[in-house]
Amino acid sequence: TVNVADLTAEFEKRNKLKILLTFFEAKASEGSTDPAVHTGLAKVYIETNVNPEHFLETNQYYDPQSVGKYCENRDPFLAVCAYKKGKCDDELIAVTEKNALFKEQAKYVVDREDPALWARLLAASNPNRKLFVDQVMSSALPETQAPEKVSATVKAFMTADLPALLIELLEKLVVQSSNAVFSKNRNLQNLLILTSIKTQKERAMEYIKRLDNYDGNDIAQICLGADMYEEALAIYIRFKKNEEAVGVIVDNLEDFDRAEEFANKLDEPAVWSRLGVSQLKKREMIAKGVSSLLKAHDPAPYEQVIHACKDFEPDADTYDAIIKYLKFVRTKVKDVIVVDTEIIIGLARCDRLTEMEEFLSMPNHADLEEAGERCLSQELLKAAKLLFSATNNYGRLAVVLVKLKDYAGAAESARKSNKIATWKSVCFACVDAKEFRLAQVCGLHLVVEADQLQDVLEYYQKFGYFQELLTMLDSALIMEKAHQALFTETGILYTKYREDRIMEFCKMWWQRCSVPKLIRACGTASAWAEKAFLHMQYNEAENALQCMMEHPTSWDHAQFLMALGKATNMDALHRCVAFYMNEHFEYLNDLLIAIANKTDPERVISILKTTRLLNIDNCGILPLCKPYLFKLQEKNVPEVNEAVNEILLLENNVDLLKESIKGHPKFDQLKLARKLEYAAAIEYRRISASLFRENKKFEQAVEISKRDKLWKDAIESASASRDPELVDFLSRYFLDNDLREAYTAVLLACYEFFPPALALEYSWTYAVMDFSMPFFIQTLDEISNRVMGLEEINKQRVESEESRKQEFEQAINEDPSVLLHGVQHLNIGPSGSGFIPVAGAASAGAPLAIGWQKP
Repeated sequence: TVNVADLTAEFEKRNKLKILLTFFEAKASEGSTDPAVHTGLAKVYIETNVNPEHFLETNQYYDPQSVGKYCENRDPFLAVCAYKKGKCDDELIAVTEKNALFKEQAKYVVDREDPALWARLLAASNPNRKLFVDQVMSSALPETQAPEKVSATVKAFMTADLPALLIELLEKLVVQSSNAVFSKNRNLQNLLILTSIKTQKERAMEYIKRLDNYDGNDIAQICLGADMYEEALAIYIRFKKNEEAVGVIVDNLEDFDRAEEFANKLDEPAVWSRLGVSQLKKREMIAKGVSSLLKAHDPAPYEQVIHACKDFEPDADTYDAIIKYLKFVRTKVKDVIVVDTEIIIGLARCDRLTEMEEFLSMPNHADLEEAGERCLSQELLKAAKLLFSATNNYGRLAVVLVKLKDYAGAAESARKSNKIATWKSVCFACVDAKEFRLAQVCGLHLVVEADQLQDVLEYYQKFGYFQELLTMLDSALIMEKAHQALFTETGILYTKYREDRIMEFCKMWWQRCSVPKLIRACGTASAWAEKAFLHMQYNEAENALQCMMEHPTSWDHAQFLMALGKATNMDALHRCVAFYMNEHFEYLNDLLIAIANKTDPERVISILKTTRLLNIDNCGILPLCKPYLFKLQEKNVPEVNEAVNEILLLENNVDLLKESIKGHPKFDQLKLARKLEYAAAIEYRRISASLFRENKKFEQAVEISKRDKLWKDAIESASASRDPELVDFLSRYFLDNDLREAYTAVLLACYEFFPPALALEYSWTYAVMDFSMPFFIQTLDEISNRVMGLEEINKQRVESEESRKQEFEQAINEDPSVLLHGVQHLNIGPSGSGFIPVAGAASAGAPLAIGWQKP
């Protein structure tokens, strides 16, 4: 098989391609679709010039790139035909630019309709763009009949942002072309005008006037957006849009004279109505606007008229025309309320109050509340008064009366209204006018409301009307609705403006106040006495004490003692002691007694002893605080007892010292005994002996009594000791010193533990039998009594044992089982709970015990 492509290439190299003509035609006639066959045939036809253009345009099997390249140097036009057939864009552009075939290039691009190809050729980087564009405008487009190709071309110019060239292109298509398909095309006319609006505004008016098949409304809106008002006006006039035309004149050109001339020329209701609505937006043209609406006989814009009245508040002359228009409107619209309301406003503005009263008396639908508010805002006070009176709106009527300076009437209206806002406005107005009596009447209704109180206080104080404010608040305190904030704020004002009556107020009303806030206010005003009082009432006793100690002017002895009774902080109480020592020494005992049960006695006594104010025998001021110490001694505290005893020693008050020692024994008794052992006064030495005796130091007690020849005391000490040796020592001392009566006393006092044998020995040795006889008599009497007692006890025991024995025998006799088993099975007798044998006199012969015998 022959490779046609290789064969063609070999013959082409040798420039002998014509030889293969018959071969190629034979193959084609056989129906071959081989691209190589048809490509070779195309080259032969080109070489022989056998109608090649027809072949290239009709044959669909050859290779366009190969054929086009073959033709480039032989016939560029044929190359263009081949490339065009195969849509070889790059090769076609290259060959056309190389051979200046821009006409063919332009036709190809227009037919191709490829946006990318258009963008490439219309790019600024294309050096041949102008030549290409010229051929598009002069040759390609005029010869084109397909609208879609024209549309693609226009779109390409728009995409490439070439407005000048686009206008030129469109002008040739629409204005200069004889082709009605393009010259009457609506889209092209719209595009031409729009492009001129965007790039060449000076030419837009020409196109608007010359062309007649464009979208007038849309183009006009675009002109307005581009601030081309005359062009928009021309469009509206051309398309008979008179209402829109006058709108452009008044809204955009703002030439009302021209608009009025235009309206007079046309004399159309819609034009007059449109002009009137625009005139209503200008304060100085409201009257003309209403007149224009009357000429139009158009009730529809009545809302604009009303809004103009609200926004601009025209004068009386203008309102005359407005009233005329509104009376015309009220019979033709459904929303009569706003119309009638505005009529009333107009009558008020024109000061036609009589006519307004007549209108009110007739059936109407006016919103009198709104009318009254607007009259009030425009300072039409008489009309507002009339309207609020007609609606019984006493709250707003009060405001009107205040402005009319009828304060009494305003207060009466506030009473009828009974609203917080009304009371407030009237109250403040009366304050401004210095009508304090009426201000108080209104203010009383405000201060009893917690959320209004602060505003009233600030308003009065802002102008310095302090006394008037306090007078009103005093009156409010007794009202049923008085609240805590009212009492508190009144108290605070007292601290600022009535210092002399703060305490009176606090005592009367502290329970109704916020005490912490009042305490702060008193501190700020340096009202220390009142602050201390409030601390007391608020159960802050420590703070009250601190206040009175830091600020002596607030001190009151009775209140201080009352605070002490409630205080629990021990450190604070001790500071109070120091305060009284330094500031109020004369009341120190009262204070000490008041805090006796709450403080640490040892610390208080230490404070009193170590003070530098006075030092009495190293006891500080303790001697001056005896009432406190006697009060405290009830607790039997060792430190207190020692302090009392020390003071009594200083005072040489023996009797009280004895009572103190006896009644309050908790202290270091031995220390005191040693201190008094060698005291000058015998009574002190007796006390020392008694203390030694109480603490079982009997030898020291006896020795002290012997020294002072206090035999009775010595005997009592020896007896209390129950020590035979000490008793023996004291007895021999008495006998050796011929103190026989004292010896007798020792025997009797120490009878229980003094051996009778020793007493008999001392009686024989010292010949004191007569003095010992009372002791022996008592001893014998006691022995006799004890023997008799023992005999009685023994007798009772024998009788008891005899009775048990009889019961045992009776039980044996009555029990028949004894005959069979004997008595051993009975749970009685010596091993049971029954009879227990007794050893006769042996149990009764036990030795007798006597009190003075040694064990």
